[in-house]
Amino acid sequence: MLNLSSEGLEWSLKQALNYGDTDIFPEIFEFKAINFDKDGIFNGLKNEDVLNRNVRPHRRCLTPKHQYGFRISTQLDPIDFLVFTTLVYEIGEDIENTRVPKNNDVVHSYRFSPNNDGQMYDKNYGYETFSKTINELLNEDKYNWIVMADIADFFPRLYHHRVYNALIRCTNKNNHAVALDKLLSGWNENISYGIPVGSASSRLLAEIALDDVDRALLSERTVYTRYSDDFRIFCSTKREAYEKLSFLANVLFENHGLTLQQNKTRIISTEEFGELYFSTTQEEINKLSKILEEIFDEMGLDFYDEIDWDDLTEEQQKEISELNLREILSEQVEKKEINIQLTRFVVRRLTQLSSEEALDIILNNIENLYPIIPDVIKYILSLKNLHEKEKLKVGKHLINLLDNSSIVSHLEFHRMWLLKIFTEDMLFNNENQFVKLISDYNDNFTKRKLILALGNFDQDEWFRRHKRSFFEFPTWVRRAILCGGSCLPPDERKHWYHSLNRRLDPLELAIIKWGKQNT
Repeated sequence: MLNLSSEGLEWSLKQALNYGDTDIFPEIFEFKAINFDKDGIFNGLKNEDVLNRNVRPHRRCLTPKHQYGFRISTQLDPIDFLVFTTLVYEIGEDIENTRVPKNNDVVHSYRFSPNNDGQMYDKNYGYETFSKTINELLNEDKYNWIVMADIADFFPRLYHHRVYNALIRCTNKNNHAVALDKLLSGWNENISYGIPVGSASSRLLAEIALDDVDRALLSERTVYTRYSDDFRIFCSTKREAYEKLSFLANVLFENHGLTLQQNKTRIISTEEFGELYFSTTQEEINKLSKILEEIFDEMGLDFYDEIDWDDLTEEQQKEISELNLREILSEQVEKKEINIQLTRFVVRRLTQLSSEEALDIILNNIENLYPIIPDVIKYILSLKNLHEKEKLKVGKHLINLLDNSSIVSHLEFHRMWLLKIFTEDMLFNNENQFVKLISDYNDNFTKRKLILALGNFDQDEWFRRHKRSFFEFPTWVRRAILCGGSCLPPDERKHWYHSLNRRLDPLELAIIKWGKQNT
């Protein structure tokens, strides 16, 4: 028998509320409902034997990875997310203590170090320290060749029994390993490979699974650094580089059945590497980062905090303006393919500043920004000083993308992000289009967001027409109907909710309780 701890559940809910359940999808309202009825939800979970639970319906969709690359990303049911995250949290320290120590500067990805507000990983380690280590090794002038290697379809192809075996080796909490293995199997309909893409907890499982690869490379005295599925191996001769690459490929296949991506795996000279991967783009990002960090330090803010332009001094405003963020963005959207790293950096900084200076560029070139639509939407929502007429115009522009041949709207993932605008701020308006769009799109990502938008704009007529067919909708859409349906007149809403009560699960009941308080 295995029961979840109150501490673990509390921490997992904080992660969902403060950082989201994934870094891919928009935040979902269910966690606010769970927080409102926390005692009821948590008591049920704490009394449940996790070893005997069945998974709840999750959802998957295609999401952009590069300009022309895609991956399948998973969003877990909110209750399953809490269970999954709590299980990983409770053995996270054991996992971290088993891995190659972080102060070795070898493995920089997802170092377990939870804080009180739900952040799972050490902010002092990440892609930036990975890049820094690469640069330091280049500057030693001891190496002439670099192996660049990337695992193909890492998360989707990771075998569950390899994860299970790694967990059994690192912790004496064997039931946690059993429970996690059962969850992974349930989400994959008993297929023995694949872990959810997008969840913070999945990343730690992936890391412990790769620990044997790290140990194997170190046992061969390999000089390398790794961030998730990206390896950089430093060698003196080209022959050594081939030997190290073949060793890595063999270990990955023999231990995990994994292979390397052919188009991303290369052996190149350190000189060529410096020209290609520490180029003007990286220098520009580093320069921008340094200036902004200095400004933020002066203000006593974290580098990733949101700030108000009006709170900056004239001198600080001048410094940032001289960075020409608008000009950099303008140059990028005119290219055939944007530099995703640089463009995302610029848009995120503009979001922090709530700066309207790039709004016209973004709206007029939104198709070019296809790979970073989530960042575009977050930027638009950050513009708190936009006048009502301007917001209406922006809303019309975005809603038109859903009703034409724009490439932006062909993925349900993008439609979901575009519609987030209308569930967050009523001043973007255009509610007269929602009912038509609900008829046009049947996927639960789009339909769910449209239903929430209808509720946000008090379009109670739609809910009145569909409340009798409530149980005909899929689970994720039903929860949106319960939430959006709170716009019905109080007496009608009360009787409708009451008629459903006996057939609802604890999460749906929590949404009703929360919805009544938010009308």
